[in-house]
Formats: sequence, C-alpha cells, structure tokens
Amino acid sequence: MPQDEPDVGAGPTADAAVKARLRREVLARRAAVPAPVRVRRDRAILDHLAGIVTAGMVVCAYVPDDDEAGGRGLPEELARRGARVLLPVSPARGPVEWAAYAGPADLVRGRFGILVPSAPPGDPELIADADLVLVPAVAVDRSGTRLGRGGGYYDRSLALVGPRTRLLALADTENVLEHIPAEAHDRPVHGAITPDGVLDFGTWHSPE
Repeated sequence: MPQDEPDVGAGPTADAAVKARLRREVLARRAAVPAPVRVRRDRAILDHLAGIVTAGMVVCAYVPDDDEAGGRGLPEELARRGARVLLPVSPARGPVEWAAYAGPADLVRGRFGILVPSAPPGDPELIADADLVLVPAVAVDRSGTRLGRGGGYYDRSLALVGPRTRLLALADTENVLEHIPAEAHDRPVHGAITPDGVLDFGTWHSPE
C-alpha cells in the first residue's frame, strides 16, 4: 500500500519517530519469515473470514503486498464467500476512492504499483456503506491503534465510516503489539485477524 508520503500532521513528532522505528522493525521481521511460512499464515487468516463474512455483505478490502499479512488472494476469498468487494484506488490527495472488484483478471497496476480494478473508482464516501472494512496494517496494538505505511490514506478514509461498520486489521500474530503511539489523526480499529484467530478489542457492537 502507499508508503511514500509522511505521517499526517504538522511536522515530525516524537510519536512519529517511534512509529517510523516500529515500522522498520516490523517490516524487517515479516521479510525474515520464509515464504512458505508466510503463505501458511496468510491462508490461516483467510480461513478465519468464514466466521465473519456472509453473502451480501459489502466489504472494503485491498490486495496485500508480499510484506502485508493476508496474501494476494484476499479479494477473491471475500468474493467467493458472497461479499460485494470494493478495493481502494489511491488519489493524488485526500482519502482513497473505491472500485468494485470483478475478479483477479480484471486487476491492473495503479498508483504506487498497487493492483486496482480496471473500472473507474467511485467516491471516497462509498466506505460509509460497508459492513466490514479490512484495513492494511504493518502492526496493531490491543487498544486498536494501527501502524500503517505513513501515508495517511486510510486514516482519512476511516473518518468517513459510521458506527455500524466493523474495522479489522490483518496482522501476523507477533505484530499485535502492546503499545503503538496514537496521534490525533489515527483512527482505531475494532479488532484484528491473525493466523491464530480473530481478536476483538471490545469497541464495536453489532447493529443487530
């Protein structure tokens, strides 16, 4: 996902420096895991979607890079379970826009080399209609603070969701940390999906 813009804010802070260090450490840890192990972990994460995703759900997701948990099969797994899947398209500025996923053959390289649907994206506000948002994360802590790539795209997008939308990060088990500094622009997630299962941080309640 996008990584060549600085953390959102007026300028460098002590928290931003800590987050930059954590980001480097976690990405190096993921890179050191042998590829077959990463594949098994990613498959386990996808298997846990069975207890979360049901037919007819609107899910905002993404295509994980090799250094992100979940694996590139994430959108197809969601579609196979009957979800309507929207994928992010990164604009030059502002929150991400969303385009409908129509299968792996429809994906093309967009901005930053990220795989995106070939169809023109819709408005950023489409995320407000999602039942579930799967959020890319380098790491996450048990209060829901998410460590992203530093571009701020998802923080701007998550500001548009309402209380009924569930926000879950995908992360390797060892990258669920005790504490990540939270800055004013950070938008917390409600839980995380790891190879070991689904973690609920106790901040989301089903609208049913």
